[in-house]
Amino acid sequence: MNNFIQYIKDSFEELNTNMTWVSREEAQKSTVVVAAFTIVFALAVAGIDWVFQGGLDYFFNKL
Repeated sequence: MNNFIQYIKDSFEELNTNMTWVSREEAQKSTVVVAAFTIVFALAVAGIDWVFQGGLDYFFNKL
């Protein structure tokens, strides 16, 4: 148990002293880019789904 506690302490020390963090502004910009891409990708998948569903409906209605 003592080793685990020391590991957690060392991890926090590493995060605070040896890591370089992006600025808040850069993190916000990246978040906006990811959110926009996610929305565009979701709309593209929904569009493809709609096209295939329409095609399958047409196909099965002709049978």
